[in-house]
Amino acid sequence: MRRTTARAAEAASDTGDRRPLMSAEELADFLGVPLNTVYVWNHRRQGPRAHKVGRYLRYRWPEVEAWLEAQAVDRAV
Repeated sequence: MRRTTARAAEAASDTGDRRPLMSAEELADFLGVPLNTVYVWNHRRQGPRAHKVGRYLRYRWPEVEAWLEAQAVDRAV
C-alpha cells in the first residue's frame, strides 16, 4: 500500500493532470521491448528522456508519448 503525505496529496490535486512517474520496467512493458533495451537507450542518450530519482530511472508519461509520436514513420506515397 502506498502512503502519501498531506503535502504530496495537495500537490497532486493542484496540478490535476499529474500521473505517477513510469519505471524503466513499466516503460519496457509499455513499449514491448526488453528491459535491457531501455537501459541501453539511456546510456546512449536515445529513447525517451529519463530522470534519475535516487538510483532509479523514471519517465514522465507526456515525454514518453511525445517521444513515441516522434518515432512515427511517415508513409507518404
